[in-house]
Amino acid sequence: MINVVILDDHTMVLKGIETMLAACAGITVSNTFNNGKALLDYLLTETPDVLLLDINLPKNNGIELCGFITKTYPKIAIIGLSNYNDTSFIKNMMRNGAKGYLLKNTSKDELIEAIKTVYSGSSYLPKILKDKLLNESFGIQTLSFIPQLTRREQEILKCISEELTNNEIAEKLFISTKTVESHRKNLLQKFGVRNTAGLIKEAFTKGLLN
Repeated sequence: MINVVILDDHTMVLKGIETMLAACAGITVSNTFNNGKALLDYLLTETPDVLLLDINLPKNNGIELCGFITKTYPKIAIIGLSNYNDTSFIKNMMRNGAKGYLLKNTSKDELIEAIKTVYSGSSYLPKILKDKLLNESFGIQTLSFIPQLTRREQEILKCISEELTNNEIAEKLFISTKTVESHRKNLLQKFGVRNTAGLIKEAFTKGLLN
């Protein structure tokens, strides 16, 4: 029996995946979580076979969380879950130890195939994402993914491009420093980059900064 746990901050997604796997022989969903802390507390005493991990979490960077779990619990096979099919997200997840990557609109059959594949020790990517990575490696241009930003994220992105610190951004926009830090993390996740330099470069490339 393949023991699966799921981390996603959207209840509908959790319920949807649970429903798809409910009648699947050989796979059981032992627990679900909507935040990273609860999952990490659980892992102190339990070791699932497969973790379905949302990469866009409000209080945690899913990509960084993937790296931590992989190093701390190497026996857990992680599949990243995302609405984004940008190759930078896929590469960052795989670099941080994920064995697979699925879009949240995946089919039941593909979800089950992915779980069984990573459980067996292999990696899994849907064909559409494999093709996208292959095209990129040969320099074939595909439609560029443009992250959907909120008005606040757009404001903070502009402030970051002006080299303002978190404190300066907070003062300018009349919000707390913690809120700025949270938006920064979300921007890094949405663009699939690791640092501010990468964020600015991607934002210019995608035409979101002038």
